[in-house]
Amino acid sequence: MRILDLLVSGLTLGAIYALVALGFHLVYRMTGVLDFAQGDKVIIGGLLGLTLVNQGLNTILLVALIVLIAGLLLGIAYDAIVIMPTQNNGHIATIAATVGIMLVFANGGHLIWGPDGKPFPPVHRGVLEIGEMRIGYQDLLIWAVVLAVAVGLALLLGRSRIGRGMVAAATDPLAAQAVGINVSRMRAIAFALAFGLAALAGVLVAPITLAGGALGTALTLKGFTGAVLGGLASTRGVIVGALLLGVFESELAAVIPNSYVDPIVLIALIIVLLVMPNGLFGLRRQRLA
Repeated sequence: MRILDLLVSGLTLGAIYALVALGFHLVYRMTGVLDFAQGDKVIIGGLLGLTLVNQGLNTILLVALIVLIAGLLLGIAYDAIVIMPTQNNGHIATIAATVGIMLVFANGGHLIWGPDGKPFPPVHRGVLEIGEMRIGYQDLLIWAVVLAVAVGLALLLGRSRIGRGMVAAATDPLAAQAVGINVSRMRAIAFALAFGLAALAGVLVAPITLAGGALGTALTLKGFTGAVLGGLASTRGVIVGALLLGVFESELAAVIPNSYVDPIVLIALIIVLLVMPNGLFGLRRQRLA
Protein backbone atom coordinates (compact mmCIF):
# COMPACT_ATOMS: atom_id res chain seq x y z
CA MET A 1 0.00 0.00 0.00
CA ARG A 2 2.89 2.34 0.81
CA ILE A 3 4.35 1.75 -2.66
CA LEU A 4 1.01 2.54 -4.33
CA ASP A 5 0.61 5.72 -2.30
CA LEU A 6 4.11 6.82 -3.27
CA LEU A 7 3.36 6.07 -6.91
CA VAL A 8 0.20 8.19 -6.84
CA SER A 9 1.93 11.10 -5.10
CA GLY A 10 4.89 10.79 -7.48
CA LEU A 11 2.65 10.84 -10.56
CA THR A 12 0.82 13.89 -9.23
CA LEU A 13 4.11 15.64 -8.48
CA GLY A 14 5.34 14.69 -11.94
CA ALA A 15 2.13 15.98 -13.52
CA ILE A 16 2.68 19.34 -11.82
CA TYR A 17 6.20 19.43 -13.20
CA ALA A 18 4.81 18.38 -16.59
CA LEU A 19 2.53 21.40 -16.76
CA VAL A 20 5.58 23.63 -16.31
CA ALA A 21 7.69 21.51 -18.66
CA LEU A 22 5.04 21.77 -21.39
CA GLY A 23 5.30 25.55 -21.14
CA PHE A 24 9.06 25.31 -21.70
CA HIS A 25 8.47 22.94 -24.60
CA LEU A 26 5.81 25.12 -26.20
CA VAL A 27 7.91 28.29 -26.14
CA TYR A 28 11.09 26.50 -27.20
CA ARG A 29 9.47 24.72 -30.15
CA MET A 30 7.66 27.83 -31.36
CA THR A 31 10.25 30.53 -30.68
CA GLY A 32 13.57 28.86 -29.87
CA VAL A 33 13.64 30.68 -26.50
CA LEU A 34 13.93 29.19 -23.01
CA ASP A 35 11.45 31.05 -20.78
CA PHE A 36 12.67 30.79 -17.19
CA ALA A 37 9.68 32.71 -15.82
CA GLN A 38 7.40 29.72 -16.46
CA GLY A 39 7.25 28.53 -12.86
CA ASP A 40 6.40 31.98 -11.52
CA LYS A 41 3.62 32.29 -14.11
CA VAL A 42 2.08 29.24 -12.45
CA ILE A 43 2.23 31.01 -9.08
CA ILE A 44 0.65 34.15 -10.57
CA GLY A 45 -2.18 32.03 -12.01
CA GLY A 46 -2.88 30.48 -8.62
CA LEU A 47 -2.91 33.89 -6.94
CA LEU A 48 -5.27 35.32 -9.57
CA GLY A 49 -7.57 32.36 -8.98
CA LEU A 50 -7.41 32.88 -5.22
CA THR A 51 -8.36 36.54 -5.70
CA LEU A 52 -11.46 35.49 -7.64
CA VAL A 53 -12.38 32.95 -4.95
CA ASN A 54 -11.96 35.58 -2.24
CA GLN A 55 -14.33 37.83 -4.19
CA GLY A 56 -17.04 35.20 -3.84
CA LEU A 57 -16.67 33.21 -7.08
CA ASN A 58 -17.03 29.67 -5.75
CA THR A 59 -17.23 27.71 -9.01
CA ILE A 60 -13.63 26.59 -9.37
CA LEU A 61 -13.98 25.49 -13.00
CA LEU A 62 -15.26 28.97 -13.88
CA VAL A 63 -12.35 30.46 -11.95
CA ALA A 64 -9.98 28.29 -13.98
CA LEU A 65 -11.58 29.47 -17.24
CA ILE A 66 -11.30 33.14 -16.26
CA VAL A 67 -7.68 32.69 -15.18
CA LEU A 68 -6.91 30.89 -18.46
CA ILE A 69 -8.29 33.83 -20.45
CA ALA A 70 -6.40 36.29 -18.25
CA GLY A 71 -3.24 34.25 -18.81
CA LEU A 72 -3.67 34.41 -22.59
CA LEU A 73 -3.99 38.21 -22.41
CA LEU A 74 -1.03 38.49 -20.05
CA GLY A 75 0.98 36.34 -22.42
CA ILE A 76 0.39 38.79 -25.27
CA ALA A 77 1.47 41.65 -23.00
CA TYR A 78 4.46 39.59 -21.81
CA ASP A 79 5.61 39.16 -25.40
CA ALA A 80 5.20 42.86 -26.19
CA ILE A 81 6.91 44.15 -23.03
CA VAL A 82 9.58 41.52 -22.29
CA ILE A 83 10.31 39.50 -25.43
CA MET A 84 9.88 41.88 -28.36
CA PRO A 85 12.33 44.56 -27.11
CA THR A 86 15.10 41.95 -26.77
CA GLN A 87 14.53 39.80 -29.85
CA ASN A 88 17.04 41.66 -32.04
CA ASN A 89 19.83 41.02 -29.51
CA GLY A 90 19.69 37.24 -29.76
CA HIS A 91 18.33 34.42 -27.64
CA ILE A 92 20.79 35.01 -24.78
CA ALA A 93 19.40 38.50 -24.22
CA THR A 94 15.85 37.18 -24.34
CA ILE A 95 16.62 34.40 -21.87
CA ALA A 96 18.23 36.96 -19.54
CA ALA A 97 15.06 39.06 -19.79
CA THR A 98 12.93 36.06 -18.77
CA VAL A 99 15.18 35.53 -15.73
CA GLY A 100 14.72 39.18 -14.81
CA ILE A 101 10.94 39.02 -15.17
CA MET A 102 10.98 35.85 -13.06
CA LEU A 103 12.32 37.97 -10.18
CA VAL A 104 9.74 40.68 -10.91
CA PHE A 105 6.89 38.15 -10.76
CA ALA A 106 8.20 36.59 -7.55
CA ASN A 107 8.74 39.84 -5.67
CA GLY A 108 5.65 41.48 -7.14
CA GLY A 109 3.53 38.55 -5.98
CA HIS A 110 4.97 38.89 -2.49
CA LEU A 111 4.18 42.62 -2.42
CA ILE A 112 0.58 42.18 -3.57
CA TRP A 113 -0.47 38.92 -1.93
CA GLY A 114 2.17 38.43 0.77
CA PRO A 115 5.12 36.01 0.97
CA ASP A 116 3.29 33.02 2.44
CA GLY A 117 1.33 30.32 0.62
CA LYS A 118 -2.45 30.43 1.08
CA PRO A 119 -5.02 27.60 1.07
CA PHE A 120 -6.99 27.17 -2.13
CA PRO A 121 -10.24 25.14 -2.37
CA PRO A 122 -9.99 21.98 -4.52
CA VAL A 123 -12.44 21.17 -7.29
CA HIS A 124 -13.49 18.07 -5.38
CA ARG A 125 -12.37 16.86 -1.96
CA GLY A 126 -13.30 13.22 -2.52
CA VAL A 127 -11.01 10.22 -2.96
CA LEU A 128 -11.33 7.40 -5.48
CA GLU A 129 -10.46 3.97 -4.04
CA ILE A 130 -9.22 1.27 -6.40
CA GLY A 131 -8.33 -1.74 -4.30
CA GLU A 132 -5.64 -0.53 -1.92
CA MET A 133 -4.91 2.55 -4.05
CA ARG A 134 -6.41 5.89 -3.04
CA ILE A 135 -6.42 8.69 -5.62
CA GLY A 136 -7.75 12.16 -4.89
CA TYR A 137 -10.11 13.65 -7.46
CA GLN A 138 -7.85 16.71 -7.59
CA ASP A 139 -5.01 14.40 -8.63
CA LEU A 140 -7.17 12.84 -11.34
CA LEU A 141 -8.07 16.29 -12.64
CA ILE A 142 -4.41 17.30 -12.90
CA TRP A 143 -3.58 14.05 -14.71
CA ALA A 144 -6.47 14.57 -17.12
CA VAL A 145 -5.45 18.17 -17.88
CA VAL A 146 -1.83 17.13 -18.53
CA LEU A 147 -3.05 14.47 -20.97
CA ALA A 148 -5.42 16.90 -22.70
CA VAL A 149 -2.74 19.60 -23.00
CA ALA A 150 -0.20 17.10 -24.34
CA VAL A 151 -2.61 15.85 -27.01
CA GLY A 152 -3.61 19.42 -27.87
CA LEU A 153 -0.01 20.55 -28.26
CA ALA A 154 0.89 17.51 -30.36
CA LEU A 155 -2.02 18.24 -32.70
CA LEU A 156 -1.23 21.96 -32.78
CA LEU A 157 2.45 21.49 -33.60
CA GLY A 158 2.09 18.54 -35.93
CA ARG A 159 -1.24 18.90 -37.68
CA SER A 160 -2.36 22.54 -37.69
CA ARG A 161 -1.31 25.25 -40.09
CA ILE A 162 -0.74 27.71 -37.23
CA GLY A 163 1.49 25.26 -35.37
CA ARG A 164 3.59 24.54 -38.43
CA GLY A 165 3.86 28.26 -39.04
CA MET A 166 5.10 28.76 -35.49
CA VAL A 167 7.71 26.03 -35.84
CA ALA A 168 8.83 27.47 -39.19
CA ALA A 169 9.08 30.96 -37.68
CA ALA A 170 11.26 29.61 -34.86
CA THR A 171 13.47 27.54 -37.19
CA ASP A 172 14.18 30.21 -39.83
CA PRO A 173 12.42 33.57 -39.29
CA LEU A 174 13.68 35.09 -42.55
CA ALA A 175 12.51 32.15 -44.66
CA ALA A 176 9.17 32.13 -42.81
CA GLN A 177 8.65 35.81 -43.55
CA ALA A 178 9.53 35.19 -47.20
CA VAL A 179 6.64 32.74 -47.55
CA GLY A 180 4.17 35.07 -45.83
CA ILE A 181 4.28 33.93 -42.21
CA ASN A 182 3.87 36.73 -39.68
CA VAL A 183 6.72 35.87 -37.30
CA SER A 184 5.74 38.44 -34.69
CA ARG A 185 2.19 37.13 -34.56
CA MET A 186 3.38 33.51 -34.28
CA ARG A 187 5.64 34.44 -31.38
CA ALA A 188 2.85 36.34 -29.62
CA ILE A 189 0.53 33.33 -29.96
CA ALA A 190 3.22 31.06 -28.52
CA PHE A 191 3.76 33.20 -25.43
CA ALA A 192 0.02 33.71 -24.98
CA LEU A 193 -0.55 29.95 -24.99
CA ALA A 194 2.38 29.35 -22.64
CA PHE A 195 1.19 31.98 -20.14
CA GLY A 196 -2.39 30.73 -20.38
CA LEU A 197 -1.25 27.16 -19.74
CA ALA A 198 0.83 28.26 -16.76
CA ALA A 199 -2.04 30.29 -15.29
CA LEU A 200 -4.42 27.36 -15.65
CA ALA A 201 -1.84 25.10 -14.03
CA GLY A 202 -1.65 27.51 -11.11
CA VAL A 203 -5.34 27.05 -10.32
CA LEU A 204 -5.10 23.27 -10.63
CA VAL A 205 -2.03 22.80 -8.42
CA ALA A 206 -2.77 25.49 -5.81
CA PRO A 207 -5.02 23.16 -3.74
CA ILE A 208 -2.01 20.85 -3.40
CA THR A 209 0.93 23.27 -3.18
CA LEU A 210 -0.97 26.30 -1.76
CA ALA A 211 -1.39 29.52 -3.73
CA GLY A 212 1.57 31.87 -3.75
CA GLY A 213 4.65 31.45 -1.60
CA ALA A 214 8.16 30.86 -2.85
CA LEU A 215 7.58 27.85 -5.10
CA GLY A 216 8.03 29.63 -8.43
CA THR A 217 11.77 29.09 -8.73
CA ALA A 218 11.49 25.46 -7.61
CA LEU A 219 8.76 24.79 -10.17
CA THR A 220 10.87 26.41 -12.88
CA LEU A 221 13.91 24.27 -12.06
CA LYS A 222 11.94 21.03 -11.75
CA GLY A 223 9.88 21.71 -14.88
CA PHE A 224 13.02 22.52 -16.85
CA THR A 225 14.77 19.42 -15.48
CA GLY A 226 11.86 17.21 -16.51
CA ALA A 227 11.74 18.79 -19.96
CA VAL A 228 15.48 18.36 -20.55
CA LEU A 229 15.39 14.81 -19.19
CA GLY A 230 12.70 13.75 -21.65
CA GLY A 231 13.86 15.87 -24.58
CA LEU A 232 12.96 19.55 -24.77
CA ALA A 233 11.79 19.35 -28.39
CA SER A 234 9.46 16.37 -27.84
CA THR A 235 5.94 16.74 -26.44
CA ARG A 236 5.92 13.11 -25.37
CA GLY A 237 9.44 13.45 -24.00
CA VAL A 238 8.72 16.35 -21.65
CA ILE A 239 5.68 14.52 -20.26
CA VAL A 240 7.58 11.29 -19.65
CA GLY A 241 10.61 13.12 -18.27
CA ALA A 242 8.53 15.15 -15.81
CA LEU A 243 6.55 12.10 -14.65
CA LEU A 244 9.73 10.08 -14.15
CA LEU A 245 11.21 12.97 -12.19
CA GLY A 246 8.14 13.18 -9.94
CA VAL A 247 8.05 9.44 -9.22
CA PHE A 248 11.82 9.35 -8.64
CA GLU A 249 11.61 12.26 -6.19
CA SER A 250 8.67 10.71 -4.35
CA GLU A 251 10.43 7.37 -3.95
CA LEU A 252 13.68 9.01 -2.85
CA ALA A 253 11.94 11.24 -0.29
CA ALA A 254 10.50 8.11 1.36
CA VAL A 255 13.93 6.65 2.12
CA ILE A 256 16.33 9.60 2.49
CA PRO A 257 16.13 13.11 4.00
CA ASN A 258 14.56 15.73 1.73
CA SER A 259 17.74 17.81 1.72
CA TYR A 260 19.49 15.06 -0.26
CA VAL A 261 16.75 14.58 -2.87
CA ASP A 262 17.49 17.54 -5.15
CA PRO A 263 21.27 16.93 -5.41
CA ILE A 264 20.70 13.25 -6.24
CA VAL A 265 18.08 14.16 -8.85
CA LEU A 266 20.45 16.63 -10.52
CA ILE A 267 23.32 14.10 -10.49
CA ALA A 268 21.01 11.53 -12.08
CA LEU A 269 20.04 14.10 -14.73
CA ILE A 270 23.70 14.78 -15.54
CA ILE A 271 24.39 11.05 -15.90
CA VAL A 272 21.41 10.59 -18.24
CA LEU A 273 22.44 13.56 -20.38
CA LEU A 274 26.02 12.28 -20.63
CA VAL A 275 24.62 9.12 -22.20
CA MET A 276 21.77 10.77 -24.14
CA PRO A 277 22.60 14.49 -24.63
CA ASN A 278 19.25 15.24 -26.29
CA GLY A 279 17.20 13.55 -23.56
CA LEU A 280 15.25 10.31 -23.59
CA PHE A 281 13.33 11.17 -26.76
CA GLY A 282 15.52 13.85 -28.34
CA LEU A 283 17.60 11.56 -30.54
CA ARG A 284 14.59 9.86 -32.03
CA ARG A 285 12.95 13.17 -32.89
CA GLN A 286 16.16 14.44 -34.46
CA ARG A 287 16.39 11.40 -36.74
CA LEU A 288 12.77 11.65 -37.78
CA ALA A 289 13.29 15.30 -38.69
